[in-house]
Amino acid sequence: MAATRLAIIGMGKAGARELNYVSDVDVIFVGGTSDESVASESRAIDIATKLARETMRGLSGMAVEPPLWEVDAALRPEGKQGALVRSLASHVAYYDRWASSWEFQALLKARPMAGDVGLGEEYVAAIVPKVWTSAARDDFVESVQRMRQRVTDHIDPEDAPYQIKLGEGGLRDIEFTVQLLQLVHGLTDESLRTRGTLESLDALVTGGYIGRMDAAAFARHYSLLRLMEHRLQLCELSRTHLLPRTEEGLRVLGRATGHADSAQGMSELWERTRREVREIHTKVFYRPLLAAVAGLPEEERTLSTDQARDRLAAIGFRDPAGALGHIRALTSGLSRKVTIQRHLMPVMVRWFADGADPDYGLLAFRRISERLGDTPGSSGCCGIPPVRRSV
Repeated sequence: MAATRLAIIGMGKAGARELNYVSDVDVIFVGGTSDESVASESRAIDIATKLARETMRGLSGMAVEPPLWEVDAALRPEGKQGALVRSLASHVAYYDRWASSWEFQALLKARPMAGDVGLGEEYVAAIVPKVWTSAARDDFVESVQRMRQRVTDHIDPEDAPYQIKLGEGGLRDIEFTVQLLQLVHGLTDESLRTRGTLESLDALVTGGYIGRMDAAAFARHYSLLRLMEHRLQLCELSRTHLLPRTEEGLRVLGRATGHADSAQGMSELWERTRREVREIHTKVFYRPLLAAVAGLPEEERTLSTDQARDRLAAIGFRDPAGALGHIRALTSGLSRKVTIQRHLMPVMVRWFADGADPDYGLLAFRRISERLGDTPGSSGCCGIPPVRRSV
């Protein structure tokens, strides 16, 4: 018993410190032992499983006090069919061999939350590198897009127009968009490896992966939707994500949020928010370039001076030194246009290489870029990974 280790890993909103007033707490349990003998570890996992069950019962069960949180461990390997507690080695083996793409997305917010802090940190240190390389898996972007569509398809049609969390234009549209951008571009940019939705939006804007206006709208709408969700749940301390369907309920919600004085005002605010969120989600989440970025071979995700010349020659450029000069000119500086061109370059170079005359294609692109200067039309975000400044 004394050698038993148990770490509780917070997932989802618990991991990102974004819990609602009334929320389930998604966790993963990791067990182990300070005794290195195999028999001792097996015994320790049994004890850790009992401790995990008692922890869940203490937090979720009815007693003298009402339940504090509903603890959900369904995100563990193999879901509800899998062992409640696994060793760190067992977790690593599972994610190496059998995990689906959505499971790495779920691990994006993983954080040691309670129990053995050292074991929790070991778990995160072992899993995080797998999360941030998951976008390189075959069909990753498409699988995340399909997952979002499946969530929408499984909503009761009668509830769909009122679903603040799961429906079209709801919280999940924002969260899935932010997470997909993070996972794709986080392959090469460590500044995107954040947990919270709003802090991740800030990082995406700073890196030029999403336009400032789109990000500001997402942040504003995300804050409003979370506020609506909180006020609804506080009303009767119920885990609901559905907009009221009565005028009285809408009026109360509008006044509780401070954003509307009438049922009509609240309804109009919801429809406007829902429409704008859906428009940005559709534009960014289904951007074809995301799949192109994720599908880049590892050696082409960044371009450095030491390797770029040989690589350009290998993929068809007749004048690699001249091509490097164009790339330097396009990616040097601090303007927003240059930042976006720096993100564009790895994919653009591959596209030019597939053309009839790669050298002329790159030259023509440089001429167009210089002709446009820093006009507003030249600074729209294209969502492509960065090129190192040394190019």
